[in-house]
Amino acid sequence: MELPFIKCHGSGNDFLLIDEMETPLTLDEAGRSGLVVAMCRRDSGIGADGVLFHQATPGADARMRIFNADGSEARMCGNGIRCLGRYTLEKTGRSEVVIAVMQGVLRVRRVEDFFPGVEACETEIGPISLDPGTLPMVWPGRQVVGEILPALSSTWRFTALSAPNPHISAVVEEVDREDLVWVGRLANGDHPLFPDGVNVSLRRVMGEDALFVATYERGVGWTHSCGTAMTASTFAACLDGVFAFGRPVRVFNAGGRVICTALWGGEAGGHSGLLAGNATFEWDGLVRFDMSDAANPLRHVRRVRDRDEEIRAYERFKAACAMENH
Repeated sequence: MELPFIKCHGSGNDFLLIDEMETPLTLDEAGRSGLVVAMCRRDSGIGADGVLFHQATPGADARMRIFNADGSEARMCGNGIRCLGRYTLEKTGRSEVVIAVMQGVLRVRRVEDFFPGVEACETEIGPISLDPGTLPMVWPGRQVVGEILPALSSTWRFTALSAPNPHISAVVEEVDREDLVWVGRLANGDHPLFPDGVNVSLRRVMGEDALFVATYERGVGWTHSCGTAMTASTFAACLDGVFAFGRPVRVFNAGGRVICTALWGGEAGGHSGLLAGNATFEWDGLVRFDMSDAANPLRHVRRVRDRDEEIRAYERFKAACAMENH
């Protein structure tokens, strides 16, 4: 079978977008996961952090299913939904669309370009919950806010929340990638606190309206950025009193910059967030595959259309972000 796709990214978090409204996949769930793993391999496949499946669904303009590079399905993806949202916006010719995800429906809308030539979208993120059981996390209390978790670190103070993906975020003075990867692997290696694994982030306060966030993503590993992790880390910083709820915060990452707004729903819950950032299309391709060869299903990959102007524009934006970050 030959399958069209778009290679895209949000803040360097890269994906392969497949439109199943145009080309339906007749694969069972095991076959779908196997195809994702083969396509995402950076040595023998196309290379990506995950695959976005654009599907039809009642009550929304599209449904997004997001699979990580290891073949596992995620509840949500903040960077991915901006890319799939942009695709849906262009396909429908509208300025705002509704995208169904695993735990509800979210609005995605066009916003002003972040930088000349860098298209941007804003998406709702939610629901956000401080209940450890929603991660799930094995914890006796009603919430985890600024707690040392000795099984992970003797110094980092973590806040745990689902957004709706499971996250723990710690504030640090300096982000050490090696330490982050070590703790991320520990937390996702059959850890008693996190039976389903967890995304681990470090956040550094850069000023009155800026954070830097680095993430070890469940099912992916270290990544340039994670949209729900940046939203969760902004929410955690608001709980710390660093920022005010409802106030946009510039969030820098290894892949660029986004804008996050944490929204407090009240003591009863109903928390959410807004995430605005790039949705960059790099190139369009066709992949031919044969799932009867489960070990090596990809037969041929062909680039159909290069989007070099978008790539160059984003590289200029990323360079400008690096200057801001320092």
